[in-house]
Amino acid sequence: MLPLLWLAFSAPPTAIAQLTVPVLQPEVAQRLVDPPRCLAAQCVNGEWQVEAMAAIPAGQRRIGSDDLPGAAGQLRLPSERRDWMKAQGSNARVGLQYGVQALKTAETTLRVSVDTGYRLQGYADDGIASTGPILRGQVEWNQALGQRAQLSQTTRLEAGQRGAYLRNSLLLKVQLQPMLILSSGVELRRDSALAGRNQTDATLKLRYAF
Repeated sequence: MLPLLWLAFSAPPTAIAQLTVPVLQPEVAQRLVDPPRCLAAQCVNGEWQVEAMAAIPAGQRRIGSDDLPGAAGQLRLPSERRDWMKAQGSNARVGLQYGVQALKTAETTLRVSVDTGYRLQGYADDGIASTGPILRGQVEWNQALGQRAQLSQTTRLEAGQRGAYLRNSLLLKVQLQPMLILSSGVELRRDSALAGRNQTDATLKLRYAF
């Protein structure tokens, strides 16, 4: 036994079998030495595009959206708030407004707001004829009719201790030419406390942009 151990330790290094070290593929070695870099100005919203991705070594498969958990689902976050709250003040009235964007699509928008406050001056700002605490409401609706026409309606209502005031306007805009717009509308005003303020107007305008 001892002669065998002496022979193993005294044998030259060339007599012992050398372990073979696997050699990396040139593509893999190049990627490890010089990995692809992504600048912030080039990667914003572009890292998921195939043409913007860095080259991968040959023989490897690129991972696509179908390979990700959730079956390529997308997470969508709202880019803006759908509601708001702001204070309002003028020589005619002061108050606080709360509004919400009830609907917003490529063709239709709908906004609703409610105001509570105090009227300092009557017959102003689409309001009632007297002063005092008030409650206001407004609805704004816009509807695209094709690529050249748009229909919009704005309804305002204010109520106080001495009556209510309503103003409703309906407007249609048609783009006849790139620089020529035809607009027609009907506006109605009603005051429950003062019949002399009741009025209905119809308008027809042709506007040319120079």
